[in-house]
Amino acid sequence: MKKVLAIVAAVALAFLLAMGDQLYKAVAPSGEFSWSSVKTALGFKSDETITIATKPKLPGITTIEKPEESNLSYDERMTKGDYYREKGFLTFAANEYVKASDLEPKNSTPYLRLTQANFEMGDFAKAEADANQVMTLDPSNTEARYYLVLIATKQSKFDQALQQISQLEQDGITDSRLTFYKGLIFITQGKHKEGEDLLSQVSADPTATASLKEKADKMLAAYQEFEFAQGAEDLYLGELLSRGLNQIGEFELAVTKLKDILKNRPDLRDAWNLLGFAYLNLNNTLFAVTAFEQSYKLDPQLATTQYFLGLSYAEIGRQDDSIVYLNYALSNGFEPKVVAQRKLADLYLEKADYAKSVAAYEEILKENNQDINAFVRPIWIYLEFLNQPDKALKLGEASVIAFPNNAMAYNLLGWSQIGTQNYVEGEKNLLKSIQMDPTQAAPHYNLGKLYEATNEKEKAKVQYQAAYELDQNGSIGNLAAKRYNILLVD
Repeated sequence: MKKVLAIVAAVALAFLLAMGDQLYKAVAPSGEFSWSSVKTALGFKSDETITIATKPKLPGITTIEKPEESNLSYDERMTKGDYYREKGFLTFAANEYVKASDLEPKNSTPYLRLTQANFEMGDFAKAEADANQVMTLDPSNTEARYYLVLIATKQSKFDQALQQISQLEQDGITDSRLTFYKGLIFITQGKHKEGEDLLSQVSADPTATASLKEKADKMLAAYQEFEFAQGAEDLYLGELLSRGLNQIGEFELAVTKLKDILKNRPDLRDAWNLLGFAYLNLNNTLFAVTAFEQSYKLDPQLATTQYFLGLSYAEIGRQDDSIVYLNYALSNGFEPKVVAQRKLADLYLEKADYAKSVAAYEEILKENNQDINAFVRPIWIYLEFLNQPDKALKLGEASVIAFPNNAMAYNLLGWSQIGTQNYVEGEKNLLKSIQMDPTQAAPHYNLGKLYEATNEKEKAKVQYQAAYELDQNGSIGNLAAKRYNILLVD
């Protein structure tokens, strides 16, 4: 049994560390790290509300205002909703589909889009109501029937889902997606032979999409791995399949499967880790914390558990606990180190512990200086909070050495030279940055700050206007607008 558990541990650890590599890739260009960015990197839909700040107006600057949108047509509403959905702004998309349905209440299409948007947001009750409305308007709509299968499956209403699939099959509807989910239901219920056979059909089906085949193959790989570990217990197969469900984004099914495993064997550390991982992706952070805490009780030394426990604590606002467990993870060899270090740096910054934050950011640069954006936060902290422009300058110079052909590097160098009051060289490097990449707002903004420092207000306004026009909805554009407005009244 110990041998089997050791194999399980290795498998789960390999999975979680593989996820860790994706976490590193999920770091935003600004250096900011959040669980939602992890989900995006792993291909998961985000359901968090997205807000767009009101655009500041620069007096004297002509800006293009959006036309009045209250009279948009049905087609325009649908096009707008589709655009938002494609970009992942699901709440905005749903709002547009609702307005489209008001314009054409007997048209089933906006209700189908609403079904899809609400499903992707995880609001299964609304998605089901929308799908039923589609069926009322268009009883032959196969896609709505497919979504009703999905909704029942996600809610673990397996008998209902199987009944719906059976009815579709009786109606002569063949769809590899239905075969796939029927297979997953059987797997979750422990009917392994039936589930494996159905997923094998999907893998070999020429009509199945590449994405669906890839998901089927990942689940089939769990069975192959189980066969390779001769003599392993069924619990091992259960954990392998749960890992597979996490990998393909079927977190609700993973939770159902893992709960069954842990009901009988609450001493399985890796099952708790996999459960916590699934809950994190479902935004059930408190449940995730509970799962990772149970795993930690079973094995306080596992760096992977410590890392995810730290990450979960950060999500519920327990910053101090998060810092403790992230440091535990690093001391126990968590890899990739840069992931935990970046989260630590961000937490210290949130706590206004700038010395520790900048030290953590510099550790990241030692580990990996292949990302130009990794220089931004430490330079900013040295200039804006610690009043150590010489250290900022060293990093600015290092960025140009590491990225001699990157416009952002010259922006960082010019920015740091403003801090050391070397305005001549600062202007030269900021202009070079603009010449290399005229689409960047940051060097224009920094050049505006430089001209303010040298009391060249008209030049500064020109640069702030340019920065605003390049980044009207972004943070740099907002800062540029504020500086421009201040100069107008000075």
